[in-house]
Amino acid sequence: MLSHDEIKTLEELNFNAWPALRTAQYDGWILRCTGGPSRRVNSVNPFWPGQLELAGKIEVAEAIYARWGRKAVFRLTPLADEGLDETLAACGYVVEAPSLVQVADAAPYQASPKILLQDRPDEVWLAAARELRGLSGDDAAHFDSQHRAVGVETRWALFVEAGQAVGAGVVAVERQWAGLHGIYVAHKARRRGVARMVSESLIGAAHGLGARRVWLQVEQGNTAARPLYAALGFGTAYAYHYRVWPG
Repeated sequence: MLSHDEIKTLEELNFNAWPALRTAQYDGWILRCTGGPSRRVNSVNPFWPGQLELAGKIEVAEAIYARWGRKAVFRLTPLADEGLDETLAACGYVVEAPSLVQVADAAPYQASPKILLQDRPDEVWLAAARELRGLSGDDAAHFDSQHRAVGVETRWALFVEAGQAVGAGVVAVERQWAGLHGIYVAHKARRRGVARMVSESLIGAAHGLGARRVWLQVEQGNTAARPLYAALGFGTAYAYHYRVWPG
């Protein structure tokens, strides 16, 4: 387990690597909103101790998200206010997507020759990543805007086979840490080592930029990704989950 200060550092890295398009701060909570299906960029993130009563804070958060056209979602890490999880449960919020933050040492992997690496998400990368996920309409627009909003050093990978992108991923590099995220592989290319080659290529690129440790976030129920990350040396640093309004 990491210390409280180390968890805060990784949470800051998470906010920078996966930025929200709108934020509000309220008594120690960071309210993030982007649109689209991602909980991580559309949730309340308790970050430092507040002084206001929890029930009232929850109501304020709900009102802010209502103005944003969304229901409030709470992301509860070890930084959450004491008693918040229990208070949300008593209000009727249910647990979704229990997840893990995992860390590993960065290794100087060599990029696969099938990997295209670039330092920003151009239209080619965005179009390929949208297609891999099956995004269209507003979800596609939110996806593009969010990825273009990243402000820290990054590398963007596409795995290209027979002229077609079948895998994609991103690594964000900051403070000698590399944040691995957005690893996605086309259904037809799964179970062939594509995700591993994308991950290793991004970690190797981050190592070349000075990163010495890597972090990622993965849902506990992701039985496809977790064995891969374990094989790459990742171990759990802390857990978090979401509280959402049912229905």
